[in-house]
Amino acid sequence: MVRLIRVLAACCAAMSLSAFQAAPPELPPHLAALAEDAAAARTFDYMALKRSGLDLRALSDAVDLGARGRCLTSGEEELQMGLSAALAAPDAATFEADKLAAAGALARWDAYAEKLAGGYQEPEQPFASVASWYRGMARAATERERELYRRAALDQMTRHGFGAGPKVWGELTPGAQARMLGHLRHRMCGIDSDNTAWLKADLAANGWYRLSAFHPAASNAAWLMIQHADRDPAFQQEMLVMLEPLAAEGEIEPWDFAYLFDRVAVNAGRPQRYGSQGRCVARGVWAPIDLEDPERVQALRDENDLGSLAEYTAHMHQFCADFEN
Repeated sequence: MVRLIRVLAACCAAMSLSAFQAAPPELPPHLAALAEDAAAARTFDYMALKRSGLDLRALSDAVDLGARGRCLTSGEEELQMGLSAALAAPDAATFEADKLAAAGALARWDAYAEKLAGGYQEPEQPFASVASWYRGMARAATERERELYRRAALDQMTRHGFGAGPKVWGELTPGAQARMLGHLRHRMCGIDSDNTAWLKADLAANGWYRLSAFHPAASNAAWLMIQHADRDPAFQQEMLVMLEPLAAEGEIEPWDFAYLFDRVAVNAGRPQRYGSQGRCVARGVWAPIDLEDPERVQALRDENDLGSLAEYTAHMHQFCADFEN
């Protein structure tokens, strides 16, 4: 489970860092108005917009950039999904069929998530790891730890949808898939923001989940939430300072500290140390972002039980399968 978490945490950083390769145009006034009206955005004729010749991909990027640093509003989410679905649909009939298919897929996804939360022991990865977080709730001695595991389960359930969602909702057309991924992105942002706020208050009141006092999964779950608190880099930096002496004392896993070190460095525009953070540079090709010391990076990874950088890089290529310049 720990390896899955490590890879997924790095994966999501890679996607966010490579999302925009050129500055998109600003939204035209009539689309900017839709971003503030979810009902209107839901019923807008996106296929007519496509027929007009406008660059839907650039407009979709403009929605994301307009919300940089915060979550999309409901109106922006509907606008983003409509643009992405229209880009993938060859005609209006397919666009409407995709909308219905995505609604059905979302219902199947939510039912499966509820099944896992109810105790279903999924035997196959990656969702077996989600079930393990719910098992953690059962063994937890305090309500604080139970809530920690519940939040980790929501985080991982949502993120696994980007790679393994079709295992749950089935094969979808590109347009329906675009809508599903839009739903997941919106949920993920809300989960991350809520988890950050909760963890801030929890750690301020109770301190870290030390390995000497808690199951190792507790420390890992708290680290996971910090790793995904990219909209609050000051909090990530504060946690890095707090965790450094705990790492030296063996009260946090060394690889968790290493991953957070790289995350904070990259978010601050500095070279990373361990090569855990990267970006897509071509279709099917992932590469680490600038390193402090390329000659020593493998030795540093070995010291923190991070494994081979070459193997890690090869594994990360799969997350760039759909990358477009």
